[in-house]
Amino acid sequence: SSSSSSSSSSTSSSPSSLASIVTLGIALHNIPEGIAIAIPCMAARPNQPFLAFGLASLSGLAEPVGAFIGLIVLRLRSGGGVDGGLQQHNDNEIIGNGNGQDMGDALAFVAGIMLAVAICELLPEANRQRKDCDGN
Repeated sequence: SSSSSSSSSSTSSSPSSLASIVTLGIALHNIPEGIAIAIPCMAARPNQPFLAFGLASLSGLAEPVGAFIGLIVLRLRSGGGVDGGLQQHNDNEIIGNGNGQDMGDALAFVAGIMLAVAICELLPEANRQRKDCDGN
């Protein structure tokens, strides 16, 4: 019976383990993103490798800075203050007033931005590229 209790505790995920997995995924995502920025910079200015490194590093900082700003906005919106009222929140409540509405609003806002970028920017560019390929 001791093996079944240890296996059930290892399969249940806590908010901190989920946060660690998401953090690792974002960090791993930043590696190819940095490479995609650094290679064209190196091709354009091969004698300035530190410029490529700096620009790639700067692009990688966008997510944590944006996440921090979003956290502050959500905490202020929920009335917790900048410190988030950490004493008021339990382990199951990540952000907001406990009903998930603040996080849902933030995710809906981000989803809307992603859709707008895809529809207004990516699809027209894909159509232009397709026409260029079909014309040649």
